[in-house]
Amino acid sequence: MNEEVRKSVTIEMKPSIVKKARIKAVTPEKTLGEWLEGAVEEKEARGEREEQPK
Repeated sequence: MNEEVRKSVTIEMKPSIVKKARIKAVTPEKTLGEWLEGAVEEKEARGEREEQPK
């Protein structure tokens, strides 16, 4: 597996969303960053696109 080097980034998120993500990450013993990477990859694999404002 070709593993990319992880890089630190800063993003702004609602504290309530960060809290939910941290809780989800702790269960499978992942870091928040690892969990977020997986969530983005999973969404991308499903082919979901960002919803356009109506």
